[in-house]
Amino acid sequence: MQRTSADGVTVLWTSAPTPGPLTAQLSFGTGVRDETAPTMGVTRVIEALVMSTTGSRLHEFTSAVDTETTSFHAKGTPQDITDFLHTVCAVLSELPLHRTEHTARLLGIHGARIPQHQAAEPLSARYGPHATGLVTHHHPAMYHHITPDTVAAHAAAHFTRGNAVLALDGPPPPGLTLPLPDGPPPRRTAPPNRTPASWQHRPVTTASLLLTSGTGDPTADAAHHILRRRVEHTARDLRGISDHVTTHRFIRDRLTFDRVLLLDLLDDSAATAAEILWHETLRLTREGPAQDELDAFTAHHRATLNRTNGHWHSLERAITAEHFGIPHLDDRTLLERYAAITPHDVSTHLERALTDAVLVVPHQVFLQLRTLQATPLPNSDCWRLADQHPPTPGTHFRMHRLRRARTPRHEQGSYVLTPWGLVTRDANGDEHDIRFDQVALLTHDGPGRIVLTGCGCDMHVHPHQVARGDRLVATLDAAVPAHLARTTTP
Repeated sequence: MQRTSADGVTVLWTSAPTPGPLTAQLSFGTGVRDETAPTMGVTRVIEALVMSTTGSRLHEFTSAVDTETTSFHAKGTPQDITDFLHTVCAVLSELPLHRTEHTARLLGIHGARIPQHQAAEPLSARYGPHATGLVTHHHPAMYHHITPDTVAAHAAAHFTRGNAVLALDGPPPPGLTLPLPDGPPPRRTAPPNRTPASWQHRPVTTASLLLTSGTGDPTADAAHHILRRRVEHTARDLRGISDHVTTHRFIRDRLTFDRVLLLDLLDDSAATAAEILWHETLRLTREGPAQDELDAFTAHHRATLNRTNGHWHSLERAITAEHFGIPHLDDRTLLERYAAITPHDVSTHLERALTDAVLVVPHQVFLQLRTLQATPLPNSDCWRLADQHPPTPGTHFRMHRLRRARTPRHEQGSYVLTPWGLVTRDANGDEHDIRFDQVALLTHDGPGRIVLTGCGCDMHVHPHQVARGDRLVATLDAAVPAHLARTTTP
């Protein structure tokens, strides 16, 4: 792989194994994880603004926003590539901000279009509505709240030459220019892990397991490949409850990956699928893989790298390493490391990963699982059960007497106002906190409020349902900073 630069932008290239059109990928190390709850969708708006000004072209070109990166792709003659990249960079240097509202409206029609949505639910469970945990909170209506000022600030911070990498499957074209705004890569901090090893309910129709690994640990690749094959064999071939088992990798920081194994379910079998996920992970941890499973893993990756487009797998790894400071291994070294992995290595890796694993299942699914040490795997829930905790002290806001008389007992609820926040209490006495200093977003929904809490739950506060409800909403409005508030209407 060759390395050079153009206008201060890092350029990585390697020759394609067969002659053909030149392919280019201009990548920026920014994606959904760099947004906040109030600015969700801004990266997609920037991408759309750029693509709306590239004009009609005879060659292939496209773009994409994912969790960690935003990229612009083109395939054609060297001159096609030069023209396309120059246009993209020029537009990013002077975005057509006057088209923000129009672009946001169109994006709201087409939808959020963020990949790996279901696979990211364990990240929301772990981090709440922050960093990679934001993926599950993307929805079409969010684009209406993006303003030109938000777009300009986000572009200035993230779409710069210091945060860009160009990859090519051939030598850089003569006269290539990348006139991007100057600026360094953004400084990121890893979001705090808010959950221990546990199983959790989330609004999903899948079963998924999150395990962490080091970014420079090839053993993790082998462990998750073999685990996926085993889970797929049991869930699909033996039990017939899932036809789709996938693995997904998210970057927590330059030293840590969050890896998710996801099962799409064919019927009402989430509990069975979750048990398969967990038990197969424990079995692989205790016994380790067979040598033929390790050999098959190495052979699979060798075949991947030897395919016609195998050079792009190498380029993609190099791009990720460049953006996030992740250790990078060339193809030969990586395959040597894979071939040297032992069953004990896999067991050791998984034993470490299980210490903070998160298993996610749909609501109304209840599990009784045990850890590697044979202790019960706890259910981590943001609701406090009435029979396990005393009621929170504070100012109690109950339903109006007339409303209580007309509302079934199991639907009755109340609020408790405290110095630090608001507590929602259901008919059973179970409680959920809305801590003022952890509110990620406050949406005005008529007289009521929808609060995106620090755990990632959307809590609805209805002032007309309780006595003195206006006071409750006024206190909430005063406690939450104005930049975290918005309305439901465009």
